[in-house]
Formats: sequence, C-alpha cells, structure tokens
Amino acid sequence: MIISKIGKAIDESPYKREYIRKEFKKSRNTISNWCTGKSYPSVPELFKLAALLEKRIEDLYEWNEE
Repeated sequence: MIISKIGKAIDESPYKREYIRKEFKKSRNTISNWCTGKSYPSVPELFKLAALLEKRIEDLYEWNEE
C-alpha cells in the first residue's frame, strides 16, 4: 500500500495548496487527491513537485506492506 505524504510536505513548505494548484494547472480536487493518495501525479509532475518542495521523491510517499 502506498501512503501519500504530499500533504504533509506541502504543509511544511512555504507554499500553500492554492499555489501548488496554479503551478501545476490542476483542480483543487486533484491536489487534494494527491495529498490523500486517491490519485497520483505523473512521473514528470512528481519530479517537479519534489524539486519545488525541496524533497526527495522518496519523502513524498511511504510503502506499507499490509
């Protein structure tokens, strides 16, 4: 099971979700889904998001084998 930590990473960053939404040209619902793990950014978006948040991609997700 993949657990998204994107919401926490955004909350810890200087950026608001609204800024992320505009930067990626996504709806509020899409950003919310990324944060909760209901959907995932594409690989290029994931790399861009990690760079913007100054995180490693591995910091944005957690793997739980339950």
